[in-house]
Amino acid sequence: MYLTNIRGSATLKRLCKLGSMIQSLCWNNDTNMLAAVQDTNLIVWYYPTVLYVDKRLVKKTVSHRDASEFGKNPVVVSFDGNHLGVRRVDGSLVTSSVSPYPSVLHGYAASSRWDDALRLCRFIKDSTLWACLAAMSTHAKDLTTAEEAYAAIDETDKVAYIQHIKANPLRTVQLAEMALLGGNIQDAESILLQNGLVFRSIFTNLHLHNWNRALELAIKHKTHVDTVLFFRKKYLETFDKPETNLQFLQFKNKVELDAEKIAHKIEMEYQKELQNG
Repeated sequence: MYLTNIRGSATLKRLCKLGSMIQSLCWNNDTNMLAAVQDTNLIVWYYPTVLYVDKRLVKKTVSHRDASEFGKNPVVVSFDGNHLGVRRVDGSLVTSSVSPYPSVLHGYAASSRWDDALRLCRFIKDSTLWACLAAMSTHAKDLTTAEEAYAAIDETDKVAYIQHIKANPLRTVQLAEMALLGGNIQDAESILLQNGLVFRSIFTNLHLHNWNRALELAIKHKTHVDTVLFFRKKYLETFDKPETNLQFLQFKNKVELDAEKIAHKIEMEYQKELQNG
């Protein structure tokens, strides 16, 4: 089973695999939740959009239940509020229920009531609910809420990265970094380029070791070609590897790589960002 979003950015419109061996499925009539019979389990995805936000949280935002109580080949026919309607093979309808709290959390997130969302999660103390909040707040780019939610599910690397984002005074850079937090590299690059932050876009690709893209941007915008070549050279020297990339080999011995000049240029770029921000 694959999902795509009919609205939003190109990142949200791409096809993403949510599950396999799906026998039947049904969307919730009120909120963005999905129930399905998968093999011998009744599965409820409390926040399917997590696929586009943080794939590491997919398994943490799902509930599993043995579907054997519904007999062979059950079909999910309704999902109203926190009640599921499952049709057995003999035609009888069985009603089941799921936790009501994810639905409440959806309501808080939709109206940006993050303080209420945090209070709910603190009261319920359920890791699945916290994981849903982490994904929802990251999608909404609410850093403070996302930080606490990730901390509650022991995602220490994400907490550290969010703190790094919050330390940056430029909102545009924060938005780009939030896109990176969810693994949306193209969105991050687009945000930076649309706001004229060419250097930051190049440097982001360097940090991600997207060498070809970093060089492509540097050549296109006629800036920091030497910076890209310098960082590529340092990277290869660290691992004692020769250059084999044809895009980089064409510049061999043609561009001066002065470490002091490059460091000064980078510092000037950061100062320019602060002045313009």
